[in-house]
Amino acid sequence: MHIIDEKIVVNAKKSVTLHITDGDINKARRKKPDRCAAAIACRRQLHVAEARVHLGRTYLRMNGKWVRYLTSDGLRSELIAYDKGGKFEPGEYMLYRIQPSKATGKRQSTSTKRRYKKRSHIYHRVIGVRPSSLVV
Repeated sequence: MHIIDEKIVVNAKKSVTLHITDGDINKARRKKPDRCAAAIACRRQLHVAEARVHLGRTYLRMNGKWVRYLTSDGLRSELIAYDKGGKFEPGEYMLYRIQPSKATGKRQSTSTKRRYKKRSHIYHRVIGVRPSSLVV
């Protein structure tokens, strides 16, 4: 079980379409998960008490708990561009519900016998932007 600010975190049941306007962008602050254009749009459109938009997850505080969404790839790209000094484009962006396979604490079942050689993968970490997730 995850907790943020002494409130429980639950996974979203439904996806949400977020409409980000020029007004939201004008009020936004770079590298601030709680003051970015998407967070401002969440508070305006969804009437939530607080919103924190990270590169991988979005957290909305409503009804005394935090609801966790997956941040869409399009929104993630806009956040990275904006945090690095570019322009945030207004438009519609998705906040996806958490799929059971992506839920925290769930593990994929794996066979004890390997049939193929595991390949190493090099990941690219984007620097100079907001933190990718909350530390809980």
